Amino acid sequence: MKYFTLIFALILTNQAVAHTDHALGEGTLHLVYHLAFWGIFAAVVVKGFHYFKNKKSQKVEK
Repeated sequence: MKYFTLIFALILTNQAVAHTDHALGEGTLHLVYHLAFWGIFAAVVVKGFHYFKNKKSQKVEK
């Protein structure tokens, strides 16, 4: 549960950095930041899904 809370907090704080009251402001840089962040986030989710799927299938084979 600690790790879930940590990941959730990191997601929220990283998204807050990209908004208008912070350094990036509005415009292209703001959009690029969001695209990069959510692209990396999606890649991590997919990689985690495949990891746990493979881990589960290895348990069944044993």
